[in-house]
Amino acid sequence: MASIFRTSLFATSIFALAAPGYASAQGAANGKGASQASDELGARSDIVVTAQRRQERVIDVPISITVANQAQLERQQINSVNDLNRIAPSLEIQSAPGQNTGGGGSIRGIGTQTFSPGATASVGVVVDQVSQGNANISDLFDVARIEVLKGPQGTLFGLTTSAGVINITTNAPDPSKMEARLRTELSDAGTAGSKFGQQVVQGMLNVPVSSDAAVRISGVGNFRQGTNRNLVTGKLDDINRYGVRGRFLWEPSSDFTINLIADYFRGTTEGRSDFFTFTKTTDDRVARLASCGITVGEGNQDYCTAQDLHSRSENYGGSLQLEYDAGPFTLTSITGYRQGHDRYNGNNIFRVDPLDLQILAGPDDARIKLFTQEFRVSSPGGQTLEYTVGAFLSHQRSVQDQGYFNITVTPVPGVEIPIVRSLGAINYVTDESMAVFGQFTLHATDALRLIAGGRYSSNKLTLDNYDKAVGTTRQERLLSDKISYRFGLQYDLARNTMAYATAVRGFKGGQISIPALPAQPFILQPEIPLSYEVGFKSTLFGGWVMDLNAFYQKVRNFQAQQCVSDPDTQGLSCSSTNIDGVVTKGAEINFFGNVSKGLTLNTGFIYADASYPKNYVGTDGSNIGGSQLAYAPKYKFTLSGEYEAPLSSRLDAFLGADAVWKSRLRYEANSNVDATFRPHWIAGGRIGVRTADDRFSVGIFARNLFNVHEPSLYLTGDGEQQAIYGPQSFRQVGLQLDAKF
Repeated sequence: MASIFRTSLFATSIFALAAPGYASAQGAANGKGASQASDELGARSDIVVTAQRRQERVIDVPISITVANQAQLERQQINSVNDLNRIAPSLEIQSAPGQNTGGGGSIRGIGTQTFSPGATASVGVVVDQVSQGNANISDLFDVARIEVLKGPQGTLFGLTTSAGVINITTNAPDPSKMEARLRTELSDAGTAGSKFGQQVVQGMLNVPVSSDAAVRISGVGNFRQGTNRNLVTGKLDDINRYGVRGRFLWEPSSDFTINLIADYFRGTTEGRSDFFTFTKTTDDRVARLASCGITVGEGNQDYCTAQDLHSRSENYGGSLQLEYDAGPFTLTSITGYRQGHDRYNGNNIFRVDPLDLQILAGPDDARIKLFTQEFRVSSPGGQTLEYTVGAFLSHQRSVQDQGYFNITVTPVPGVEIPIVRSLGAINYVTDESMAVFGQFTLHATDALRLIAGGRYSSNKLTLDNYDKAVGTTRQERLLSDKISYRFGLQYDLARNTMAYATAVRGFKGGQISIPALPAQPFILQPEIPLSYEVGFKSTLFGGWVMDLNAFYQKVRNFQAQQCVSDPDTQGLSCSSTNIDGVVTKGAEINFFGNVSKGLTLNTGFIYADASYPKNYVGTDGSNIGGSQLAYAPKYKFTLSGEYEAPLSSRLDAFLGADAVWKSRLRYEANSNVDATFRPHWIAGGRIGVRTADDRFSVGIFARNLFNVHEPSLYLTGDGEQQAIYGPQSFRQVGLQLDAKF
């Protein structure tokens, strides 16, 4: 009840901000801003993307792309980066705490999952043309479009893109009209079968300043109760996040544009939600867990500890984008800055007080600062030789103050035996990069285009590791200079049908791996993918886009993490390593857009055979060479659709559905069946009504309708299994409301 009251107060404050725009919004009955209206996926307009750092029709771009516009994102309740794996069959987001470096997950089975603060991502996240590095945003709101670009994208997007890019574009201010919006998604734990509660409130206000300038302010409040419950207090964990973004757009002349963007996010957590719970264990532990009310089994949400567990996080930044059309070319400058701060008060790893074995991690404090600067010169589109050339630099500095790490055994009450005592360490990581790049497209004939591009990158990675136990600092440094490239051709088979073939070499800088316990940091070599792709794109039924592709990619020095349960301490022991010769190959087909009037359907299927090299030995000593990589389903199907039909001249009804199917998923680099999750469907949908002018709507939604407990992570060993479950692992049913003014 308190959470609903708090949500109502938050919604009221946003509405108070938005309401003044209502009186001035006459003529804006459709409630759609210019950026949204121009970006609709449908038969009446082409789908425009910026996958090559310029605006182009998606069917003209020789890259496999999955596109989701604002309507689809809201329909599927994509409220965070972790939700994005539901929009593209090739994309998997690892949502385990601290595991998903850079936030981008994996594409076609290739990604970077590691706890090491000295790592960078394989899938880059770019927001409004600014790379997020490791200072990534979490919440998504007022987003116009998301493009998932598959395969190495280093030529134009640079570092942390050796597997692909998640390219996010938020809604731009509109100088032509004032408008406002308020939307909510409300669910409560235990109501209508919901296994956790969540209240999401989003608001937007667009204010014209003059005929050539406008301000757009948008905000979000995301309040979640669960998914874990502390049986000592009887309460679900409380996770609250707030965010606000401001954008200022000014076009002082027809050839000069200024974009100023700033955002701020804050999060608090009471409890340690989405962390390990016991799903299978020994008879002795079953009894100890039962003594405080925990029932061991799949989908266990419960833990029991009197320890106060909480965390705080802040993330903020901004960018200044200047664009000048000089006639024969366009000059672009993008300056970005981000800063993040995460604080944890400590953690009982098992979160079960009656256990005889206790693993305690002390307070952890992590800070990160990222500065980026990019300059580009681009030719106009449609000429014989199109080009984009530029320079890029970035400076990322992170400081992680790791608290103590203690493992103790209490065989009888009052007797505590220490096994491991660590005072922790402070790690200072500096990642500097400079690059020059260019890509050229030659229109050899009206139908044939030839593509060539390259990027030279120079990177310096430095780690200063201060060991609190001995009071000494060790330094490691890694220098790397590499050239990445893209070659290809594309041919127009018809007006709205195109085929292409590309060969791409990517590059991701090395890592300095930092062990959890005091030990010498060690260097992982840069990751070098070589990718070949052929594809076919066409527009069907006047607006439904088909994207079909086949790919083969071999990765030299794939950067992987292997985690096992330590038999001596029964804790989690993780190490990073290079794996030479990882291969991903397969094919994918996607359809997105409007099939017909009233029917929108976005669906896709991928076969991605992402495998370990021949004779590779897993963490359990078995030969897993040729078998599927961890975190990489071999088959995956996604679907999101909505059908709308009129009820009257003023009211329409809508019925939506979304589903994801995955083949068996492995979580550890071994042959242990307990470290895999079975093939499964996760399905949901929505039903409701909206006004014919699209200003107001109300509906009922369900996510994970059949309550399938797909974990974020498994930890196995000695006949035990522990799982991390997130919001995707449990059923949610609720109410959604939307109002545009």
